[in-house]
Amino acid sequence: MSQLAVLPARSAGPDLGRQLSVLGLLGESLVRPWVYWLFHSWRLFGFGFALPPLLAFRPLKTLLAIGAYIVVHRKQWWQRTIHRILGYGASRRHKIVNPAKHLTPADKRYLYCLHPHGVLADGWHSIIARNPDSFDEERATGPPEMGRKIALCFAPVIQHVPVHQEMYRNKCGAADKRAITKWWKTPDTDPALIPGGFAEAVFANAGERKYEYSYLKGRTGFMRICLEEGKDIVPCYTFRASRMYNNPGILRGVRARFSQHYFIGLVPFTGWMGTSMPLTDETTTVIFPPFEASRYQVSQLDEAHAAYLEHLKTHFDANKDQYGMPGVELVFVGNDFKDEDFVARGLRSMGMLKDEAPRAKSEATVPRSKL
Repeated sequence: MSQLAVLPARSAGPDLGRQLSVLGLLGESLVRPWVYWLFHSWRLFGFGFALPPLLAFRPLKTLLAIGAYIVVHRKQWWQRTIHRILGYGASRRHKIVNPAKHLTPADKRYLYCLHPHGVLADGWHSIIARNPDSFDEERATGPPEMGRKIALCFAPVIQHVPVHQEMYRNKCGAADKRAITKWWKTPDTDPALIPGGFAEAVFANAGERKYEYSYLKGRTGFMRICLEEGKDIVPCYTFRASRMYNNPGILRGVRARFSQHYFIGLVPFTGWMGTSMPLTDETTTVIFPPFEASRYQVSQLDEAHAAYLEHLKTHFDANKDQYGMPGVELVFVGNDFKDEDFVARGLRSMGMLKDEAPRAKSEATVPRSKL
């Protein structure tokens, strides 16, 4: 009798497992797309569009919600929970590889430079979302494949911006010399920044397939810091990040100069069907071999900067075929970029557009490569 009772249970086991598996897949297919949407929408400040109407029609409840967020947003339990939720929705197609890991010994300190800026550190951001312990205060392991803890030198406000602060926690700050060098004084955390800044974001356009633009001409502040501190630079390049969103190709030089001067990115991007959903999420972040900035003296700033650009282009060219950008040319641009689109030509013919760049700010400190 006991054998007869056991047999149905054994035979039902595989069927029950299959049913639970199907239910799990069905549940994920219903839930995960919404979390994916939330991740991309809020990461690109989509919550900002909801605040005005909410404040207009539900002012008290909206203010209470904002107040509650202010109270909990720096709590570790909140950050870990939201980070895991965002990671559940983030795409698994973003990759990161480090073929040069053996060239960056753990006992040596570096400045990590992220290229390109993309619309908003695309690709890189999704990789961090999938790794909740990357910037955790107690369990920090650093981004995958890097083998060390990283602090992002973007902008202090990121520590309080929804979606961003839940991932970067306390390891996010300004991009001036003092903010960068303080991390080298810690036992195990290296600084990272995006030298191209908001100006480079202007050039990120999925419609551009011939050129990849890097806004690094004249931006020598990050190099000066490395020369003064005797630190080498590790470039990290996210291939196809510039193809995640459409961005109008008109008045790029004007918008880039404005973005650099006022630290506001003029990037009217659109994604899939005009939404904030990316056109592609197949990107690969490749960590290039380190650039030996420590070989140069401060008096050789321009020489070191030119050598870094050559280093970046050499490794971009060596990897572009493998990571989905065959035939693309990396072009370095800066304040001297001249717009030749039809709008620029029309404005120029009417005397309404001047091509002179704003007076350059002092390069004594690193340019503020803010997100």
